[in-house]
Amino acid sequence: MQEEVRLAKARVSAFARTSQDRVATATAVGNPETKTRLKMVVDPPNMSKTLRNVGIVLLVTPDPFSGIPGAALLGASYAVKGREASNLQSLASETARAARMIRDLQSLL
Repeated sequence: MQEEVRLAKARVSAFARTSQDRVATATAVGNPETKTRLKMVVDPPNMSKTLRNVGIVLLVTPDPFSGIPGAALLGASYAVKGREASNLQSLASETARAARMIRDLQSLL
């Protein structure tokens, strides 16, 4: 009987601890700054898209001096396109590919 009471108290205290941890996590993730940081981790900003949009805006403006930087930024957007930041999916696929290569190399030895 005492063993059952002790186990019940342990379960209740464990539930209370995990509940407090969940509340603390929910409040931390509910922070707007944390949400934006997590979004940037999952979907990093696309530099080539930003360069392309700024280049197009500079080309469309009627100012004659903005055409040259606009064309340069538009060209740079296509040059940078292949060097975009990796996202979680590409990181996972690269890790899996590296693991396959290591297994293949180990099988040769």
